[in-house]
Amino acid sequence: MALELEHMVGFNGAARTPLHVHPNGSDLVYAQGGCVVISDLRDPHNQSFLRGHDDMVTCLAMSSSGRLLASGQAGDNSDVIVWDFETKREVYRLQEHDHGVVAVEMSADERFLLTVGNERDRKLVVWDLLTGCIVVIKSNVKVMSTCACWGGRKKDAKRRETTQYQLATGGASHLSYWTFDPMAGTLAAEDCSLGNQVRTFCSLAFSHDGEYVFAGSASGDFIAVHVKYKTLHSITAACSNGVQSIVALRSEMGDRVIVGGGDGTVSIFEGLRDGANHCRAYNRGRISSSTIQLSGRVNALQLLHPAATGTDPVRLLGGTDHGCIYSVEMAFDGGEARKSLLLESHPAPIRAVAYPPDPTGNDAANASSLFATCSDDGTVRVWDAVDYRVLAKAVCQPQKTGCPTSLAFSGEVMFTGWEDGKIRAHEAEHGNLLWEIAECHRGGVTALALSNNLKFLVSGGEEGEVRVWEIRTREMFLHLKHHKAAVTSLQLFADDTHVLSAGRDRSIYLWDLHAQARAQSYDQRMGAVNCIAIHPDQTQLLSVGQERKVSFWDLRQTTPVSMIDVGRPSSEQLCVAINREGSMFAAAGVDCTVRLWRLQDATLLCEGSGHSGAVRSLLFSPDSKQLVSVGNDGGILIWNVFPE
Repeated sequence: MALELEHMVGFNGAARTPLHVHPNGSDLVYAQGGCVVISDLRDPHNQSFLRGHDDMVTCLAMSSSGRLLASGQAGDNSDVIVWDFETKREVYRLQEHDHGVVAVEMSADERFLLTVGNERDRKLVVWDLLTGCIVVIKSNVKVMSTCACWGGRKKDAKRRETTQYQLATGGASHLSYWTFDPMAGTLAAEDCSLGNQVRTFCSLAFSHDGEYVFAGSASGDFIAVHVKYKTLHSITAACSNGVQSIVALRSEMGDRVIVGGGDGTVSIFEGLRDGANHCRAYNRGRISSSTIQLSGRVNALQLLHPAATGTDPVRLLGGTDHGCIYSVEMAFDGGEARKSLLLESHPAPIRAVAYPPDPTGNDAANASSLFATCSDDGTVRVWDAVDYRVLAKAVCQPQKTGCPTSLAFSGEVMFTGWEDGKIRAHEAEHGNLLWEIAECHRGGVTALALSNNLKFLVSGGEEGEVRVWEIRTREMFLHLKHHKAAVTSLQLFADDTHVLSAGRDRSIYLWDLHAQARAQSYDQRMGAVNCIAIHPDQTQLLSVGQERKVSFWDLRQTTPVSMIDVGRPSSEQLCVAINREGSMFAAAGVDCTVRLWRLQDATLLCEGSGHSGAVRSLLFSPDSKQLVSVGNDGGILIWNVFPE
C-alpha cells in the first residue's frame, strides 16, 4: 500500500515574499504551510514539495538564476533551509535564529544570504552560500527590521563599483543603509535621514542602478531615498492599508515603480531623472491601464519575464493574504489592465471536508469528482477534484456568524453548522445562500451529518443535544439529549435508521431514529472522543480522541474490542475515516501526519507527511482512490491511495 501526495492546495499569502517565478518561465515557487511548493504554471498536476520545516514558512527567496531557494520559518526551531532547485534537495540547514525568521534575501551574484530574525530573536546574519558558514552576525539589534533587500555593489566617489555590498533594512520608525564588506567580515549601518517623516516600513527595493532605495510604508505611501546622501527625495501616496510589496524597474527616462497595496491594488508609477540623475516626483499612469484590484493584501509581486526594463505591457504575478495568486498584465499608459486567477485557497485553518453521498455505490466516480471544504475564513468552497479549481464559493462574515464548525455536502447543496448556532445551506453552483435555520443549538453547532436519502440533517450542539431537521420544511422533528458535553462527531447508518453520536463526555451513543430513543451507549475509558467512523458492515466502529489511541468497537459490545497507539510518542488524533470497502482506515491529528492502516489486522501500511498544522478532517473519496486531508495550516492535501 502506498500513499502518494498528488496535490497540495494552499498558499501562505501572509508570509514575506512567499511567491517567486523561476527564470525558466514555467515554474512557480511558493510557500504553503511548512512546505515549499514548486508548481508547473501549465500543468496543475505537476508539483514538487520541499519538506524540511516543522512550522509555517514565513519568508522565501530565490537566487537570480533560480539555482537556489531559501526559506525561513516561525517557531522556536526557526531554521533557514537553502535548497537546490534542480535536485529538490536540502543544501544547508542554517540554525542561528532562535525564535522565528521574518526575511531571507539573496545577493544578486548568489554568493551571500541575509537572514533577519523576528522581534524576539533580534539578529541579522549574513551567510556565505559557498560554504554555509556565517560571515557576519549582528545580535541584539536595537531596532528590529521587518523587511530587507540587497542593492548590488557599493559605489565609490566616482560611482564605480567596489568589492563591498550595499543593502537596506526597514521597520518601525527606521530605514537603515548597510555596507557589507565580505573580506573584513563587517556589516556597518547608517540611518537614512527622513526629516520629520516617521514611517513603519513594510517593503524595500533598490532602483535598477542602485542609486535609490524605494521604501513602502504602512501609511500607504512609498519614499525614495538617495543612496549617496542617505536623504529623502520624495514621498508618493500609493494606496491605503500600507505598501506591502514593491518592484523597481528601469524606464526610458528614469524609474518605474510597481507597488502592491494592503487594499488589494497594484499600481504603476514613473519618475523622470533630471540632469543630475535625481528624481523628486513619481506619477501614477492612466488608472484603467496602470491600476488593478486584487482580492486581499498584496504581499508579493513577481515579474513574469526576466527583463529589467519597464516596457509595456508589464506581466507579473501577485500573491495576496486571501490565499490567491493572480496573473496580471498592466501598462503605464496603454491598454486596459487585466488579471486572471491562477490559484485560490483558504487563508485560514480548515475545519472539515465532505464528499457527496453515494449510498448505492453505483456512481462512485461522479461522487469523487467534487468535494467541499469549510474554513475559519468564513468561506465554504466546492472543488473540482480533477484540476483543483474552485467551482463555487459561499462567503459569510466570521465576525458576525463565528466560524463554520461542520460540513455536509449533497453535491448540489453545502450544509454547514456555525458557531452562532445556525445551520446554513448554500447552493453548490454559485455559492448563494438558500436558507438558514436560526437557534439550532445554544452555544453553537458542533457536528453535522446528512442523510443518505438527502431528506434530513442531524446536528450536534455545544451543550450535548442531538437534533434532527427535515430539509424541506427546515423544522426539527427529533430532539435527543444524553451527552453532558459537546457533540464532536455524527455517523448515520446507510439506511438512515440509526445515528451514532460522540462527545467530549467520553461517551458514544447509538440512537434509533424510528423509536426516537437511545438504543445503546458506549463509554471511552478516558479523554474526550474527537471523531468516529462506522464500518460499511455497520457492526464495527472506530473512534479517536484524547486517549491518543484508535479504539475498535463491536457495536454489540459496550467496551472497545481493542486499541492501538498512534505515533511515537502517542499523539492525539482528531479525525478518522474508513474507505467504502472497509479494508483500510486513515487517522490524523496534532502530529500533522496522515497514517493509513489495514483494518483487518490493524497493520500500519504507510505514513504521509505534508501538513504543518494539526489535521482537522480527512475523508476517502467514494471510489477509495484518493484521500483528502485538511488542517490548521490552511492546506488541502490530496493523496493517491495505491492498492497493495
